[in-house]
Amino acid sequence: MRTEADKAIVELSVFREFIAASKLSIDPASVRKGNPDQGEPDILCTLDGQPVAFELAEACAPEFAAAASLAMKLDSGVATAWGEDVTHLTLRNKLTKRYRVACGVQLLIYTNGLTAMPDDLILARLEPEFASSFGSFNTVWLFGESVHRVSPP
Repeated sequence: MRTEADKAIVELSVFREFIAASKLSIDPASVRKGNPDQGEPDILCTLDGQPVAFELAEACAPEFAAAASLAMKLDSGVATAWGEDVTHLTLRNKLTKRYRVACGVQLLIYTNGLTAMPDDLILARLEPEFASSFGSFNTVWLFGESVHRVSPP
């Protein structure tokens, strides 16, 4: 299980990779971790000179994450997992959240290499969750094999 400090390190690292891959005009020097205790999303930064926030969600079956963690501890570096994709449940939870920020909030769903599904299958499985609303988010991204912007309903 990750601590909040571990989670922050991973999220900042993933977000910096997202900046490079997406080629969005995000100022890397502006990126900072949000304070969830104050109702802030995971990342606060500037995009095209304007403040913006990003909430991050990992698209990963918990069993895959546990197997990857175990594999890193084993001499063989190998562990097996059998699990079910729960990304749609994670997304459903994120769509109900509200944030206390004055700027727009975008959702970044990332795989971090811990999913067996290709991007197109993940997007197809998430599409029904976006059928009527993006929740608090004005833009949704999937960062897997590449960067995908999800169109609003």
